[in-house]
Amino acid sequence: MAVLHGEIKEIPPDWDQGPVKTLVSKNFEQVAFDETKNVFVKFYAPWCSHCKEMAPAWEALAEKYKDREDIVIAELDATANELEAFSVLGYPTLKFFPAGPDRKVIDYKSTRDLETFSKFLDSGGHLPKEEPKEPAASAPEAQANSTLGPKEEL
Repeated sequence: MAVLHGEIKEIPPDWDQGPVKTLVSKNFEQVAFDETKNVFVKFYAPWCSHCKEMAPAWEALAEKYKDREDIVIAELDATANELEAFSVLGYPTLKFFPAGPDRKVIDYKSTRDLETFSKFLDSGGHLPKEEPKEPAASAPEAQANSTLGPKEEL
């Protein structure tokens, strides 16, 4: 396994050919902390079902922004590449590395779909607060609970 481990860490010759860039330990720092680019990275495990479910949205995001010189959509197999900068505890882990000299890292914790990813990127790594929607979202739950009442009475 150790031999395979070493081979995966090599930078693939076609790492930057597709819309989603392939990162490994050797090119991670150089790409993620490029001061001229906003880099959005998916840290994944090949066996992770959530990662597989999210893959089409990630590909679509990369396709949408492929002509933007200042935005890089990338992925890194966190099971095969060790990073000194931080540890990845769950999959997929999404981190945004905004352009600039201060090596900022923003954890992405929102919905994993193309629309939300796009809003996040377009706003420079911030998601607009959508608090007015929350009370409306809890209303169906209240209705669902009220339907239990009559059933219990029967």
